[in-house]
Amino acid sequence: MPMMNTYLTNVWKLSLTNAAGIVNIWEGSSKILPIALAYLSDTLLSIYPVHLMSTIVYTIGLGLLAMSTPSVLSKFTGTCSDNQPECIGRTQRIMFFTSLALMAVGISGTKFLKTELQLKKIKIHPKLPDSDNLSIIVLIIGALGGAIFSGVIKPWSLRFGIPAIFCIAATSFLVASFIAHSGSRPEERNPEGNLLTNMARVLVASAFKISQKLPDDPAQLYENIDQSNVHSLSHTPGLRWLDKAAIILPNESQENKWKLCTVTQVEETKLVIRTIPMFISFTFCGLVKSIGNTYFLEQANNMNPKLGNFKLPILFLPMLYELMKLYWDSARKEGSARIRVFSTVIYSVVCCTIAASVERRRLHEIRRHDLLDKPEDRIPMSVLWLVPQFFFLGMLDSFFEKSVENLFPDGIPLSRRKYLFHFAHGASDVGTVSGVLSVYVVGKISEIGGKNWFQYTLNRSRLDRYYWTLSALGTLNCILSITSFYNFF
Repeated sequence: MPMMNTYLTNVWKLSLTNAAGIVNIWEGSSKILPIALAYLSDTLLSIYPVHLMSTIVYTIGLGLLAMSTPSVLSKFTGTCSDNQPECIGRTQRIMFFTSLALMAVGISGTKFLKTELQLKKIKIHPKLPDSDNLSIIVLIIGALGGAIFSGVIKPWSLRFGIPAIFCIAATSFLVASFIAHSGSRPEERNPEGNLLTNMARVLVASAFKISQKLPDDPAQLYENIDQSNVHSLSHTPGLRWLDKAAIILPNESQENKWKLCTVTQVEETKLVIRTIPMFISFTFCGLVKSIGNTYFLEQANNMNPKLGNFKLPILFLPMLYELMKLYWDSARKEGSARIRVFSTVIYSVVCCTIAASVERRRLHEIRRHDLLDKPEDRIPMSVLWLVPQFFFLGMLDSFFEKSVENLFPDGIPLSRRKYLFHFAHGASDVGTVSGVLSVYVVGKISEIGGKNWFQYTLNRSRLDRYYWTLSALGTLNCILSITSFYNFF
């Protein structure tokens, strides 16, 4: 929903920062939830029921979003039908925020299944379509088709309603596919247990044995070598306090998994802890990505959309971003994970630097044509000026996706790798949510030297200074990334 920020500012008349805050929290939470869905698929349900459930929930949420617009239920709620804040009653507000929650669950389900397919290296072949891959293709085509049509349609009820219709058709296909293949899908159960549960056991067991002395020989630590179908990791130095979870005490039952853990379980926990500094770098990348669907699109909202005699829909920018991701995914040569991660951090700095320069020029045009207090008027500056920052935003996201896929050692099985994959993405999405906090903190600090950089309208705000601040923070993030790389790889 790239137009969500524009809807909140144009119809609900929310301030720039409040609208961006709602969108960032919604997008961030929708991408953090796959961790919970992965845990659910390991403990209660398998992969496909989780995906089916989340897809149905998303479709319901999108339908509620369309119904929450002022014109749909105005006759039943007794409110007016204009796209004005006074026409949005209590019922519409409840439906709107409920739809965001449901759509967040739905988006997380699609992302969860996509991760499962990526890690299993399932390829999409046009002549031999897999039902799971085909369902994702249909969902993408549905959303893309709906976005194209909704971009040239003015009523917000149709802008949200058309994608809802596309998604209903895509969901119907997915349900039919699920029913047709329900008997042929194997139930995958992990004999090694759940990574989150095992990490909790390691922390609890090491806390119980905090006063115990570690043996001089790591070979004396517990490792259940009888389970031939379970992978094993060798002992590594560092974080020795976690090794105490594998100390074998006299008369201790090996059945109590909360007091005695294997070396492999300890090493898995160490691996997650060692990646935390790198995850901090990913958090900043998520912060930069969060401004794409909020401030970047809000800038484009009142810029000149014409290319000759053709009027470009505002959604061509996020579509360009997605095309850049697809292009770099297919055209990029193989490289080390270290280079990919560092490239991701560099692109985030370049993106913010370009955005700051473009915004400074946009503000110059606003002052030159006396448009500071005319936020609805068209700015005589082409929307194509925003293309470079969306270009680098797509490169940033593409390199981030590929670097995370190949970040962790090959010896880690899929049952563990998927959690590490979700942790890395979760760190990025924490950055998306923290965009709300960064705006608040930067705004308060900016008041020390004068007015808050974030005013009620975009024309009065100083987003260029915010982007320069992000560029400076990104430079510091580069230094942190280099340190993290050499400690991890």
